[in-house]
Amino acid sequence: EKKWISVDPIHCHQRLPKNTLVDKLRILSDDKSECELLLKIKPKELDFFFDHEIDHIPGMVEVNALRQSALALAHLVYDVPMNYVAVIDWLDVQLYSFGELNIETIANIRLAEKKQAVNRMEFVLDGLLLQGSNLLMRMKGKLIAFSPEFAKKIRYKKATVNDVAKATRQPELKQAEQSVVEIHIIIKPQEFEQACEAIDRTLRNKAINKYGLVPLYYTFDEEDNEARICLLFIDPKLLGDFVVEKIRRIKGVEGTQVRLTLDGKVYPKGVIALAEAKEELFSSHIFLKVDPVLDDSVWHSLSLLPSTSEVFPTWCMRDFYDYDRDISLRVMGESKNAIGKYITNHIKTIKGISVIRIKFMKKLIKIQSDQYLLDIAKKWIRE
Repeated sequence: EKKWISVDPIHCHQRLPKNTLVDKLRILSDDKSECELLLKIKPKELDFFFDHEIDHIPGMVEVNALRQSALALAHLVYDVPMNYVAVIDWLDVQLYSFGELNIETIANIRLAEKKQAVNRMEFVLDGLLLQGSNLLMRMKGKLIAFSPEFAKKIRYKKATVNDVAKATRQPELKQAEQSVVEIHIIIKPQEFEQACEAIDRTLRNKAINKYGLVPLYYTFDEEDNEARICLLFIDPKLLGDFVVEKIRRIKGVEGTQVRLTLDGKVYPKGVIALAEAKEELFSSHIFLKVDPVLDDSVWHSLSLLPSTSEVFPTWCMRDFYDYDRDISLRVMGESKNAIGKYITNHIKTIKGISVIRIKFMKKLIKIQSDQYLLDIAKKWIRE
């Protein structure tokens, strides 16, 4: 069993033991990225939160419990000096169910990102609050710790509403991600070759502009008689018109399966790698089954997938059509062997998912020029 470490009030930046909500913690993974904390929530000692008749744990107590858990981890696990000044940069909180009193409550926290520089340490943490199998709350956030000297320099720095609005590009990023679609086409075997040629001609024809589409690339696989098109779109109605008027009318496609996959996550570095790569790439479609309790955590972990010298993810999406899987991930690489190693080292290690199937598409065909793909990728990268 993993060794428990006692947590003192000072580790949670508290003065009084009765206000300290963390009892002890233990490290679950060798790389210290997964930790578990046992909480102690005693209503009679928390007068501020329990100043009225209440039969459950208040939501703000739960938020504070995870905040204290993050601080305890920072000092006891991630080696933040006790004299550093810790601040919260941002929080994202979702509450799912009531927390019952007098039931053991556990915080399960995963380190999503860590950066360290002189006088500054940053941690992005993803935490779940649990009572048995009952998920009470999920809270993600960034904790920044400054040295005392550096903290004095930034203490009086101010931010205006205009400064913040100018600095953030979140709405634009979200819009870019939501405007990506994949068209999945099953083609009649005897018409496969001719249908792929027709798809190519269709995507390169300037008449496609009237549908407000920007085709990026497509892949096909002769063994399964399958083609997939990745493109940007502006209007869902025009996208539907394109499928009906152009794709459906291609000989060999009519009467077969055509579906759209939306709600995607774009990997900007992957799109850049795609633009700079040769066309002779393997495109793998990795189908994942997700533990519902860890769904948000899995989605966040997938968003942080890295690129390597041989393999890079381009995008992933929720799959609403096939009920035996929940997420489809697109990973491209120079060889099947390299992609296999990437899946083992970077995907199967994510807690809460299982790989259902891996499908390789034999050929990648880029529609747009390299520079155009690079320009698109830059729009998806935060400044």
